[in-house]
Amino acid sequence: MKTFDANVLKANQISIVGLIMLAWLLQFSPLVAVVGLVMLLGTLEPRLALFKQFYLHIFRPTFKIQVLLEQDDPRPHNFAQGLGSVFLGLSSLFFVLGSPNLGWIVAFLVLALALLNLTTKICVGCFLYFQWRQLSYRLKPKSF
Repeated sequence: MKTFDANVLKANQISIVGLIMLAWLLQFSPLVAVVGLVMLLGTLEPRLALFKQFYLHIFRPTFKIQVLLEQDDPRPHNFAQGLGSVFLGLSSLFFVLGSPNLGWIVAFLVLALALLNLTTKICVGCFLYFQWRQLSYRLKPKSF
């Protein structure tokens, strides 16, 4: 378990929700791809998590927001973000292939799951991470 500022996670979710909503309102699908890319880069290298970095280095100091410390394992959240980036990549592919309705449906799925996590702390991607870990544990060869 690591101690981290839970507001960083919230800022990331707010950014994802807000930017996907903005992309839809403006009907500017390339923004969906940008959000997905930012999420992917942040999954691969935490220093490249631009939404989190913006919060830490600009928003929090400017508005003097207190740190909200919690203990949690960052791996499930990282997995969930990576999964979200894959879905936004799929959404972007639908846009490129001329299926904007499918693109928006997939983008809104990511938006809805980020909003669910933000408002209720129910992280579906984290749940999938734990299921995947359980499955991989069960599939490991047993030594006698």
